[in-house]
Amino acid sequence: MRRYDGLKAVAPRVGDALVVTNLANTATEWRTLRPHDGNLYFVGMGMVTPYALGLALALPHRRVLAFDGDGGILFEMSVLGTLAQSAPGNLCVVVLDNEGYVSTGKWQSVASLSAGPVDIAGVARASGLANVFEVRTVEEFEAQVTAGLAREDGPTVIVAKTSPEQAFVGTSPSDGKENKYGFVRHIEALEGKAILKPSAREHGEPPRPDPEFSPVADDDPFGEVLFDGLRENFVDFVIGLPCSGFAHTLQRCMDDQSMHYVAVANEGTGIGICAGAWLGGRTPAAVIENFGVFAATYQLLRGHYTFGIPTLLMTEYRGDAGETEFFGDCGDMTEPLLRATRINYRVVRDIQQLKPAIRDGLRWMNFGLRPFAVLPGYDLSRPRPAQ
Repeated sequence: MRRYDGLKAVAPRVGDALVVTNLANTATEWRTLRPHDGNLYFVGMGMVTPYALGLALALPHRRVLAFDGDGGILFEMSVLGTLAQSAPGNLCVVVLDNEGYVSTGKWQSVASLSAGPVDIAGVARASGLANVFEVRTVEEFEAQVTAGLAREDGPTVIVAKTSPEQAFVGTSPSDGKENKYGFVRHIEALEGKAILKPSAREHGEPPRPDPEFSPVADDDPFGEVLFDGLRENFVDFVIGLPCSGFAHTLQRCMDDQSMHYVAVANEGTGIGICAGAWLGGRTPAAVIENFGVFAATYQLLRGHYTFGIPTLLMTEYRGDAGETEFFGDCGDMTEPLLRATRINYRVVRDIQQLKPAIRDGLRWMNFGLRPFAVLPGYDLSRPRPAQ
């Protein structure tokens, strides 16, 4: 099957679904076939399915369709397990598998792992996904995408085996930020809510009241204060990967019905999910240690900066003064890395300042449309020895 022919067959079938597309000619072919404000184009490798997953979880009443690629899904296969565990019934993921990174050329050196030993559909099934289909013809592709968009018993994954042939239909007339604005304005109109909030108040208007925070004592448990700080600042979507300093907070996020918590196996996956959740109108936070930010730097730069997407990075400061474990010896790279990647941040060493730091970070993010990191110092996130 030629990819363009498959996309052409399903374009009339997607209705008002929100669509997230892969890079290169996948994006330009889809734009030509279905020009629509409900399309987000040119999402980077390893991020298409996480973005679509976050969007589907944020808007469970909307249909979401992802056009990923074999290179993209191979880049970050742990998302398949996260997809199975979170199980949104409104998401259909299509992996367009031409067995290579064909937009870079037609040499043997551009073959992907799916040209050899890796069976993507088999990996998806082994990850716990029930609705997994492999298709090879236009007719099969159209039927399965149509069924996937109508299915409600969990997500659908369709691995579409395509030829390397591409339809050259021209370049994109917009960049990621312009595309993001149109996409978000479309969702705002659908949902009747404001997502983009570039100014907190009208010029000359008095500052609006701060959120009401519950009192904090110097000896209050850090994990409880952090959880309250997220909730009282209206964070309603959290991704996490276990780290001991945040263990209590993550448990509270899992237990609280007002917080949508998504467990991930790779912080980069979580950053992508947060991006999709924000596009869908949620207020997301990634509760991860600083080494998780190191691991997610690609997703932050290739995704959040390409499109202009804010996410609160609640970051445990491993390697801060007082660190006693071996892997913290490069923690002193945390602040230089944040500065180099233009991620604004605040280090918090007084538990009384934790909630205000979250408040200020969220306000800055709404204006700056970039991530903001809050770093509790080591003495806050780690239990102090008994006196």
